[in-house]
Parts: sequence; structure tokens; C-alpha cells
Amino acid sequence: MRKRTRFGLAGLAVIGLAALVVANLPGHAEAAVNFSDPSVGFRDQASGAYLRIDLDSAAVGVGQFYFSAPGVGLVVPANTATLDPHSAHDEQFRYDGAGTQYASAVLTSDIAQPLPSGASGTATIKVIGHDDPTARTANVEVWINGKHFTLKAAPAPHNAGPTLTAVITALKATDLGALYDLADPSLRNGLTRERFVATIGATGGGSVTGLTPTGATTYVTTSAGADFALTPITFDYVKNGVPGEVTAHLRLIYTGGQWRYMTMQPDNAPSNSDSNTPDPTVP
Repeated sequence: MRKRTRFGLAGLAVIGLAALVVANLPGHAEAAVNFSDPSVGFRDQASGAYLRIDLDSAAVGVGQFYFSAPGVGLVVPANTATLDPHSAHDEQFRYDGAGTQYASAVLTSDIAQPLPSGASGTATIKVIGHDDPTARTANVEVWINGKHFTLKAAPAPHNAGPTLTAVITALKATDLGALYDLADPSLRNGLTRERFVATIGATGGGSVTGLTPTGATTYVTTSAGADFALTPITFDYVKNGVPGEVTAHLRLIYTGGQWRYMTMQPDNAPSNSDSNTPDPTVP
């Protein structure tokens, strides 16, 4: 009889897929909407530009925001933006003033909040934005020291099927090279393809015997603006001649305009939620 278990990370090395391949989300991940966090994030998948702003008129921090983009780093304003809600589906916000720029701040991924780092300098910031909080769309014009950026944000398309199929095929075959090619940078953990394959392959010790979706894929856009596709699965394996089964969810993340493999999270693992870390402020 197959031994049915709902295991965490210890079971991953058992089948030769180390924590980099099948794991809980990173501690800083934002994997579920947290309605107690009034700030919302908008990301332009084409340019990588990102704006996070508190649009809750009843919140203490209403109007606080920050902006980040490749080639700009992180920009934190000295004051709050002005909000002008036109309707439930049209909010406008504006800012025109001074701020601080951290040009060398590390913009690591779609799930990690940028932190002020490196040398700082003064910046002139102008922001004119419209958003629909229900549809999670935004169109924002931003000027940093006169340089213009356009940020267009919308939820990810519900078309993760081909990537999901490719991930399942790679996992069934324990094809670590293919899995690396499909992976989000947070899963690669800074490793080269060759190092990734060698490191995870060295754990050894078991084999995958089956991986079957057990339900429909659910699409989630977090309050921070990260998009996930979640698919329930059963994961069958053999270790030392003893079969086992895991219930889990495959998690894909939409980044750079495409779906990427992020993790397989066992159902008994605690769910991560949106980060409640305060927005970056000038030290």
C-alpha cells in the first residue's frame, strides 16, 4: 500500500529534489492577499517599473508611496501624494516635489521589496496616476529628475497552462536543466544552470513516479501586485523501495511578461501572506 504523507522540506531531499526545487515560499514572499495592508502595488511587466502606494483614505499613511525601476533604483518621496478618488473604479493620485534616490538599490525580484541601500542623492519627483482598485489596473506617468517613465499595470493573463505542462513534464522526468530554464530567478538562487543541476542532483536518493493535477488552476493577484497561478497536485515518489505521496500546490509566478516556475508548496506548510513591512523611508 502506498504510504500517504503530507511532508515539508525533509521529504524533498528524500526524492532528490532539494529545497531549491520543492519548497515553501521564501520568507519575504507575498503569496496571498492581506486585506489588513492598505498599500497596493502596481508593476509594469514590460519595463519592470513598480509603484507601491497607500490609497486607503482612512489609513494613517494615506498617500505614502515609493517607486523603483531598472536604471533608476529606488526613489522615496519626502512627502505624501495627493489622492483624488473620482469613483469606486477610478482613483487619481499626484505628487510633485522632492525625494531621495538610491540609484544602486537592489531590485531583486517581483516578490522582494527593494530596500534603501548604497549612496543616496536628492531627486525631483513628479507622479500622475490613475488606478482601478477593483480591476487592479493602473496607468501612471512618472518623472525622476526630468526623466519620464510610463507604468502600465494589469493582472496577468490566465494562460499558465503551457508552462504548467512543461513544469510537470520536467518534474516527472527529474529534468533539472529543463526545470532551471522554466524557473523564476528566486528559485535559481543565483546559481548557474550547471551548478543548479549539480547541486540538486547530488542529493539523490529517490525517484518520481507520478505527478497529477487534482483541480483547476487558481489565479491570484496579491495586494503587492505579484501574480501567481496555483494548481493542486498529488506528487508520488519512491524512496528506499517505499512509495509515498504528497499533496501540494504548484506555484507559478508571472514575471517579465511570462509565467515561470516558483515552487511546489506542500499543503501542510504554512501559507505566506503579504508583507506588512513598512514602505521604505529615508534613514
